[in-house]
Amino acid sequence: MRKILVVGSEGTASYQIILLPPLRYLEGQGYCSFDILPHKQVTRSIISSYNIILFLRSIEPAALQCLEWAHREGKKTVYVIDDHFLAIPQTTRLGQIYSKPAYKETYTYFLKNVHMVKVESPVFREVIKKQFTPKVIYFPGSIDISFTQLSRGPKKEDRLVVGYEGAKKESSFRPVIPALKRILKEYEDFVRLEFYGYCPEELKGHPNVLHWKHNEDYSQFMQRLYRANWDIGLAPMDDGLFYHCKSNVKFRDYASCRIPGIYSLSPIYRDCVFHKKTGYFVPQTEQGWYAGIREMIVNPQLRKKISQKAAKAVTKNFKIKQCAENWKSLFQGLIDVP
Repeated sequence: MRKILVVGSEGTASYQIILLPPLRYLEGQGYCSFDILPHKQVTRSIISSYNIILFLRSIEPAALQCLEWAHREGKKTVYVIDDHFLAIPQTTRLGQIYSKPAYKETYTYFLKNVHMVKVESPVFREVIKKQFTPKVIYFPGSIDISFTQLSRGPKKEDRLVVGYEGAKKESSFRPVIPALKRILKEYEDFVRLEFYGYCPEELKGHPNVLHWKHNEDYSQFMQRLYRANWDIGLAPMDDGLFYHCKSNVKFRDYASCRIPGIYSLSPIYRDCVFHKKTGYFVPQTEQGWYAGIREMIVNPQLRKKISQKAAKAVTKNFKIKQCAENWKSLFQGLIDVP
């Protein structure tokens, strides 16, 4: 049985979303076993006992020692990334953190010196291939939809809930905030906004706005999102290279929870969102968001249609089994090359 070591943090959403479901599936099939350790706990002796080393979002210079040990021990290495760290806008907190030369150099070194780079979007793959290495691969992620067997209450007839789940996205929400303010004013108590994770400061304190902190446990979070039974889910995304390299996880989240989503016109959704079929596309402007949210509010049949088609699409295209088979092919391809 092949032994795989993930160098990274077990508590991150990236691990729980990208690696845990397919690796757990492959382990259940008897193909491999796997462990995860932060780079500070990894030693050369530990690395020597594994066949493949996956570096998950490794960007700290100290993690390079693990890569050096892996190569000296003759192990196959994969760099798993879901953010293009060199493209993070400098105006953001993350951009300021990752703009340090040491982080940039570490990121670039990993890209150029592992046996394979695994990314989460087709655009990201082309960027890495053009600028860093041809040894890069993309295939769709997956989602565990077992939570859909849980019971949830019926939708309320006298109130419509519009929600957002995710991390802080101030720039992406810039045109959405005034649109939501117009919606709240126009529909008064009929519309309620719910935020899991990030909530714009401008909307906090409004009587029809509720906010909960993000749950770091992705499985528990998805159960909660499913039971929330939102009528509409929001997925704003800024324009620019950094955002184009993101994954389509928001579609997977909403679609699996049977929440009809409104999405920014972005390349990350081009393979999964089809306008008024599996989602609703809007331009990243105040008027675009207002018009899109309003049409979805007044058209329950459209919401139902999108909910049903998106649920079918996510079940068909983002199965854990298929994702696991893609990982297995990646691993086998590395092992078969001397």
